[in-house]
Amino acid sequence: MAMTWGHVILGQTAAALDLTREHELVHVRQYERWGPLFIPAYLVCSAVIWLRGGDAYRDNPFERQAYRLAP
Repeated sequence: MAMTWGHVILGQTAAALDLTREHELVHVRQYERWGPLFIPAYLVCSAVIWLRGGDAYRDNPFERQAYRLAP
């Protein structure tokens, strides 16, 4: 429904943004900590998890943190 690119949150609709705002703001804070390495780190984590047979989205530590802080 939504995704974060740096400080920008893109959503399919205004309602989607309302539902996901807190979760996506966790990703904004992650981006602030990781800087330009955030997206590559996120993608590498997803790839490694997928190659090991896990869920590339749900098992990603960036997503786990976001769901823990903003379910």
